[in-house]
Amino acid sequence: MSSNTKKGVFCATASALVFGITPVLASITFDLGSNAMTLTFYRNALAVPVLLVILLARRVDLRIGGRELAVLSLISAVFSASTTFLVYEAYQYIGVGLATTLHFLYPMFTVLFGWLLFHQRPDRYKAAALILATVGVGLASGSSDSFAIKGILLALISAMTYAGYLQGIEHSAIGRMDSMKSMFYMCIVNALVIAAVDIPGGEIIYDLPPLTLFLTFILAVANSAFAYVLLIVGIKLIGAGDAAIFSMLEPVSGVIFGVLFLNESLPLTKLISCTLILAAVAIPIVRDRNREKNNTSD
Repeated sequence: MSSNTKKGVFCATASALVFGITPVLASITFDLGSNAMTLTFYRNALAVPVLLVILLARRVDLRIGGRELAVLSLISAVFSASTTFLVYEAYQYIGVGLATTLHFLYPMFTVLFGWLLFHQRPDRYKAAALILATVGVGLASGSSDSFAIKGILLALISAMTYAGYLQGIEHSAIGRMDSMKSMFYMCIVNALVIAAVDIPGGEIIYDLPPLTLFLTFILAVANSAFAYVLLIVGIKLIGAGDAAIFSMLEPVSGVIFGVLFLNESLPLTKLISCTLILAAVAIPIVRDRNREKNNTSD
């Protein structure tokens, strides 16, 4: 693999591993009095000052053109902020297991959108990887006792909006911006959108206990200041389709962190699911190495 491809794989993989700790921290903050809307808001709002300090230290020009801001705001509001909201809403109707399984169909939609909109036809390696990973996620997530049509639709739409987010990054001005700078502005837009959406319900808890606020801050920095930035870099280097496949490592890391920090069990089905996902992630790597060998032999 080329150095850029290796870097892209590393960034997408690291992003998934960081994202995997989110359920652990979220579960702890919920037990301490937080809720989904509060966590979603603070995950963006608390990342803004951290990103700003890093950008200033790197002396990145924070100026942004009107067209870039419009595209960035559109992708943030329509695809990024809405994805988190839709997933959390789906949990209320069909439970975490089924909602997670349906949401993790987003790599399928990412590849499909790339094929239909940008003529990026998937090869047999990518198709096989997607099938393996999707089956693996289904086993990892388990079953759900609830089967509400509304929840299913919400989770499916969240998969589509996240796929739109990934493709939007690759095929818009965001892909040409500094990754941390684009995340800085997206966090601002996301926080404003979520705060506006919350006005009728008033679910956001602004006066959080110190420990809850600290854990939420850690989650915000880990996700928005690092995981999302790494994901954007990965998309730029290897494309949205392959980045989505490597993102499927998130459930694997979630299972590992759940066992380590929440004393969750590791049944055979989860072990098999992790193996399938790891096999799926290995397929694009094998594909690229085969291509590299063929090019060398030619």
